[in-house]
Amino acid sequence: MENQSELGESEQNPLAATLDKILELQEKNSRQLVQCLRENVNFQNQVRQGMQQELTDLKENQRGEQFTPILKSIAAVVVEYRKLLTDESISRRTRRTLKLLFDELEEILSEYDAEVFTSAIGEARRPLLTKIVNTVTTSNKNLHNTIAKSRRPGVMRNGRTLYREFVDVYVYDGNAGGKKSESARSELVIRN
Repeated sequence: MENQSELGESEQNPLAATLDKILELQEKNSRQLVQCLRENVNFQNQVRQGMQQELTDLKENQRGEQFTPILKSIAAVVVEYRKLLTDESISRRTRRTLKLLFDELEEILSEYDAEVFTSAIGEARRPLLTKIVNTVTTSNKNLHNTIAKSRRPGVMRNGRTLYREFVDVYVYDGNAGGKKSESARSELVIRN
């Protein structure tokens, strides 16, 4: 009988040891699997973010946003130097060449959906597209914050400003009687 119980224990010990070893390996595999899954999730998130950024960049490129800095520079040249066409000291031939140059630059702007604009007198001022150079006082409440004069055109593209328009704006003053403010008059003298 003792032999049978010893034999039973010796058979059970290797079996129990094998089961313990299998359990240990299973737990080790489970930990490795969890670690791999975490790393996979992190990797997928990084790839997804990278793809989203690339998609955003491609959409901007498709809309032509990569040309915005160049278009801003062209807009500045067109707006700032077009006034040379009115300079009487420039020869007729040079003036004609300059006109063709500015027409060509404006055509480039229009090819990329940019437009040169000028606000009409009495039109409401658009703050994002205009910059106030002078104020003109007025006794008419309806004219408050409207355009008194456009000094230099602006350029916009798809509703975004490439170059702000310079304007004079009416400002309501009940005592004004439609006269220009002292600061506006002095600025006009300095500018002219």
